[in-house]
Amino acid sequence: MGSRYYPWQFGEVHYVKRGLGDPLLLVHNVYPGASHEEFEHNLDALARCRTVYAIDLLGFGASDAPRMKYTASTYVRLISDFVADEIGAAGAGSRPADVVSAGLSCAYVSEAAVWRPDLFGRLAFVCPRSEPTGLDMPRWVAAIQHLFLTTPPLGNGYYETLAGDHELTTYLRNCFHNPDKHVTPAKVQRLVEHARRKGTIYPYASLVTGYLDRSLLATLPKVDKPVLLVWGRQARPTPVEHSVRLVALGRHTRLEVVEDAGSWVHDEQSAKVNKLLVDYLTAENVFPARRDGAVSA
Repeated sequence: MGSRYYPWQFGEVHYVKRGLGDPLLLVHNVYPGASHEEFEHNLDALARCRTVYAIDLLGFGASDAPRMKYTASTYVRLISDFVADEIGAAGAGSRPADVVSAGLSCAYVSEAAVWRPDLFGRLAFVCPRSEPTGLDMPRWVAAIQHLFLTTPPLGNGYYETLAGDHELTTYLRNCFHNPDKHVTPAKVQRLVEHARRKGTIYPYASLVTGYLDRSLLATLPKVDKPVLLVWGRQARPTPVEHSVRLVALGRHTRLEVVEDAGSWVHDEQSAKVNKLLVDYLTAENVFPARRDGAVSA
């Protein structure tokens, strides 16, 4: 089983399906060049015990990138519709889908789980972003900036610079504790290729102007599902200290901190993270005993 497309109302949404068993959805973080390939070192390991659906969010990867204003609600709706329509978790006798998500997308999954709790099971958030990503500016200023970025040729040169080798290399190096080992030319090139696809400037414009912000701190207390937080000890710009409020606010939340890893802990320490995830997703006890290499809250 390989690449497939989900015909959503705003465009074709690409995803990869592998494995057998109960459904598991992987949702990548949001940044220029993002795609399901963020989980390249996790997909096969998780597919040994689950049917894994690794999605490219609208505007990213091999999915369509229509000219529109992307908002957090766009992705909350997409995730919910994908689980209901494509995974079919709401069907009679089927099991709700578990979800592993990263970064800003954790807030979308959290809200979707509050909105449609029947669709979702256990959740795992990798270095979730709880702080706003957009600039602190009045909405009318954000609207003007968004218009500038999405009006060719005004925003094209600016975005082409940000989607270039140098900027994306810098972005990736900040995601790893040991970037010299993990940030390869091939990894950077994949991000560049995805970031330069037609239409990818539109979700980026919404990202930098705050339209994709959603408060995980506001939605997590309403999530009545088990939540595992996985954090790299050296993560930035979302340091592990940000986990304190999330653990305190969550109803059924546990933290695992993995040593020698940045915010892409699922890539940098993939073997440890894969074991954590498999144990969490398959255990009868939702939160099994702490394993070597991780520290629980």
